[in-house]
Amino acid sequence: DEYMKCKTDPIYFCETYMKIISLDEGIIPFKMFPFQKRFVKTAVENRFTIVRCGRQMGKTTTATGLLLHEALFNETGSAFIAILANKMDTAQEILERIQMAYELLPQWLQQGVVSWNKRSIVLENKTKIICAPTSSSSIRGKSISILYLDEFAHIPPHIQLKFFTGTYPVISSGTRTKIIITSTPNGMELYYKL
Repeated sequence: DEYMKCKTDPIYFCETYMKIISLDEGIIPFKMFPFQKRFVKTAVENRFTIVRCGRQMGKTTTATGLLLHEALFNETGSAFIAILANKMDTAQEILERIQMAYELLPQWLQQGVVSWNKRSIVLENKTKIICAPTSSSSIRGKSISILYLDEFAHIPPHIQLKFFTGTYPVISSGTRTKIIITSTPNGMELYYKL
């Protein structure tokens, strides 16, 4: 019953079982603010989600919980999740957050691990999560089920359009694929227009 409750309610899963790191308190349970719950609900119900938020508001942490939930409980039997950020270090840090949250879950919520490294995870349920920098060729040719673009407004302006037009086709062929974009504002470039 508890497993099914986690599967059907990502907010319940995050608030009940996910742990995050607080700068002041160390490892703590993830208690969501109302806007974080709205972010999760919006991303679950829609294919295209874009979030504009100030710095240190928890948008990446929220996305981490959402991606972890999808990796564990995806409906298709397998998922291919790509995490792209304005810098490779940032993308890897998001994957590390997912890895830490996964390791701190009760064992009955975990899937078996097939592969686990700094740039990718493959779980027993055939879910794959990769991280990459924002370049037009970083995920070209892959069939992605969820594309998460972090700090999109901070991709250099001369790369944004080429990156987006090169990346968008990886999810456009599916009917249940998703794009989730989060960023802090940074001028009036492509992110602003989107």
